Formats: sequence, structure tokens, C-alpha cells
Amino acid sequence: MIKLKIFDERKQLKISKIIALIFSGILLLWFTFDITGLKCGNTKIVTSAFVDEPIDFAFYLIFVVSIVCFMLIDKIGKYVLSVFLLLWGIFQFTAYFKSGESIAAYNKMFADTHHIVAISNDRLVKDTYHIFLDIFIFLALVSAITFLVIKIISIKKKSKTTEK
Repeated sequence: MIKLKIFDERKQLKISKIIALIFSGILLLWFTFDITGLKCGNTKIVTSAFVDEPIDFAFYLIFVVSIVCFMLIDKIGKYVLSVFLLLWGIFQFTAYFKSGESIAAYNKMFADTHHIVAISNDRLVKDTYHIFLDIFIFLALVSAITFLVIKIISIKKKSKTTEK
């Protein structure tokens, strides 16, 4: 039977999980703007995924399920969220290694969105939305993996204590 449990009794695990949930929540909020679109005045931050990339909605739902698993199903949720964020991070990171036509295609697709750093034809410079997305993925991933490591260490310590 699956045990639903949001927080462990141990303070370090509880704090670590709260931090992971906060960063995952920030990432979820930011990713929600990809679904809805976001404009500040005349400045477009991101176009709605329903216009540009409808597959992002499926990805969004998987992310929500991963967060819910992390919150409620302690035994597998920590792995589900960590693996999801790791794969997402790898996918986003590899975009920085585009060249030639791939850079031109990226620049064309996001030409009407806000850029903190000017567009380049020589190397990929992501728009504002994607720069923050990468930062939030990184923070959520680090916090989820930190929780995972603390949890594994805690389980090993607990099993050594019960063996004695």
C-alpha cells in the first residue's frame, strides 16, 4: 500500500523538503506563464504554449504530477521529481550548444520576446523567459537532489541503528 506523507518528523528532512517544494513551486509558477503567456505592457515575456508549442501542456501536467508525488508519496516521489528535473535540465542545457541553423531558428521563434542580452547569430543567447527558466530548473533540481541525498543518508542511519 502507498503511504501518503508530506513531511518527515526529522527537522532536517522537513526543512529540506520545504525548500525543494518552494523552488519547485517557483518553477511551476514560472512554467505556468509558458502555458498562459505573459506580457508586461507591450513587452512579451513568453507566448502561450497553446499558440507556439502545445506539447508543453503535456509536459506541464507531468511536472504537476511529479510535484504531487514528491509531496504525498514519499517512497517514490523523491525519485520521480529528481529524475524529471534532471531530464528537463539536461534538455534545456543542451540548447546552449546549438549552432548555425539551430541558432537562427531559435532566434526567429523567440524574436518577439524580451531579451536581457542581445540576440547573437554566433552563439545561442536565450530570451529572458528561458534564462529564468534555466535558473529555476537548476535551483529546483539542486534542492530536490539535496532532499534525496539527505533522505537516503537518513534511511541508512536508521537501518544501522535498528540493526544494533
